[in-house]
Amino acid sequence: MRSIRIPHPHIGLALRDRHFVTALLAECLGVLLFQLLAGSLGPGPVETATAFAAIMYFVGPLSGGHLNPLVSLAGAATGHIDLVRGLCYAVAQILGAILGAILQVWLITDFSFGAPSDSCLAPPKHVSGPQLWGWETLLSFFFLAVMYSSVFVAPGHGGAAPLAAGLALLAALSTGGFYTGGSPLNPARIFANMVVFRCDAVWGWTYLAAHLAAIGAAVAWVWPVHGLGMFMGGPRPDAFTGAANTLGGSSLTDPFLAGTTGSSSGAPAGPTSGTGARGTGGMEPASAGGYV
Repeated sequence: MRSIRIPHPHIGLALRDRHFVTALLAECLGVLLFQLLAGSLGPGPVETATAFAAIMYFVGPLSGGHLNPLVSLAGAATGHIDLVRGLCYAVAQILGAILGAILQVWLITDFSFGAPSDSCLAPPKHVSGPQLWGWETLLSFFFLAVMYSSVFVAPGHGGAAPLAAGLALLAALSTGGFYTGGSPLNPARIFANMVVFRCDAVWGWTYLAAHLAAIGAAVAWVWPVHGLGMFMGGPRPDAFTGAANTLGGSSLTDPFLAGTTGSSSGAPAGPTSGTGARGTGGMEPASAGGYV
């Protein structure tokens, strides 16, 4: 009888990463900017998508450019990033969104604490709660599917990954966004608006429930189609060609995968063939970009 191997998550790598705090700060700052730039004029597909792509280019070399708990938690659930990294990224992203909402109050006259603002989201009156949940789940899953294909799974799109992410967000918000009230498909921003502006909690929790469902759907899709990542017992991506770094940062961020030898982090040495980014030993081409 064929035995079934239960995936075992590897959770200790992020804690041995000397750049981990920098990555957390980058995620926090990135989502702060996303909240401030894309959430101050009301929902708009072009504004939201272009802001996300530009900020992903900004923080990508430092943290991998997740900017969304959907990406971090789904990546951790499928083993494409370290579990600790995924959870800590999500916390940093939520904190960044809250700080961004507080800055909105300070910088924009019409915004005030505890009062609904243009950042608050709600569907059109003819859209019911279940319909909102369905659309938000579908669009969030679509966004995650593009993220997996463009940055998590080889060969990926390397330095073009933020463009792919921005286009996915633009496509989602330009179509189904009509039914979701222009949701940015980002639970950190939804939660921050509920905390700072006291946006409608019923709609807020509907959005968040849809995001959880989308993560579950993404895991169910990725497991049989792409396979689990190395942090859940999947194969090590030792020979990516043009793929983005799947760890959540630059190749220096995680020496275990970067293939360095004698790392001060205490992580095991990996393969050393080839010429990788920043001379790390063949894990990632120099043009890969370090996204996710």
